[in-house]
Amino acid sequence: MPVDPDPPSDPVSPADAVSPDHAVSSAGSVSPADRRTALDAIRAAFPALVWESAQWIDEGWDHVVVMLHGCRGADSLGHRDLVFRFPTDEQALAQLPHEVAVLEHLSAGVDAAIPRYSHVPPDGGFAGYPLVCGDRLTPDLLRSLPTTDRTMIAGQLGSLLAALHGADTSVPPLYRVPDSYQPENLDFVRGIVANDLPAVFTEDEMRTAREICDEVAALQSTLLPRVLLHNDVYVRHLYWDRRTSPGRLGLIDFTDMCLGDPAVDFAELYEYGPRFVDEVLARYVGRIDETFLDRAWTYQRFAGLYMVVGHLYYGEETWEYARATFDRCRSPRRPLD
Repeated sequence: MPVDPDPPSDPVSPADAVSPDHAVSSAGSVSPADRRTALDAIRAAFPALVWESAQWIDEGWDHVVVMLHGCRGADSLGHRDLVFRFPTDEQALAQLPHEVAVLEHLSAGVDAAIPRYSHVPPDGGFAGYPLVCGDRLTPDLLRSLPTTDRTMIAGQLGSLLAALHGADTSVPPLYRVPDSYQPENLDFVRGIVANDLPAVFTEDEMRTAREICDEVAALQSTLLPRVLLHNDVYVRHLYWDRRTSPGRLGLIDFTDMCLGDPAVDFAELYEYGPRFVDEVLARYVGRIDETFLDRAWTYQRFAGLYMVVGHLYYGEETWEYARATFDRCRSPRRPLD
């Protein structure tokens, strides 16, 4: 069954579901009361929607997600699988109506699959869209695919990023997309680096952390292009649907979209290796210069450091995952092969 996030280790099939509320969770931190509240909110807003099973995903930092499988009834609008997102902080809640409008505006101009909200209750608070199908595009999956598929993925991703970065941000609803909040993130990271990292990092690692912060600060003081960014293009948000011919790329979670340096959206593609980054860039028609990939690598290094900070401050991600991400991008020189 194609899903947005990774399925839990013990998924419930529609045939095994004992009630429409039967739910499974990837992390188990969504309380039964919160589950009931969310499902009751969906029922109240869409009374003619029924489903066979509900799957909870709470690996995100600012949303809890429930995927409803086996949907039917007039309010299903013909979709068998629906994804409902419930913001968990005020910023994400305030952003949700704007995200809905921006994705509707963008959807007609892109070939890749992106969320297109179909279930938006009048009083807000949450919203839902038909499932973006596919398998999570992990590095292992990408390596296992035939060359033709890898070429299609690079082409579709390059075209999608070019479409986002080339969008006219002076028109509604894009004119309301905020500027990058990377400066605020940098201030936050510097504070954790100074106060918390010395307890878990060696002095050499501390030098790397401070160096990363200084490099990002230097870029922030530079006049750089300013385009519409997804701002979180990485493994957990990329999907590849092999059921279609040709296959189709999917990109989800536009919560962090902002205006900023287009190199940011290439940063975390380095998890797939530099060759893939080059392949995507070769099919990208946006504005680039000789420093583009070096900037992308600096932002990748910052993302790795942010993973560690996020673990220490928020308890997000495992320490092993955060450390592995940081260690992978410690070098000040971007990998070339």
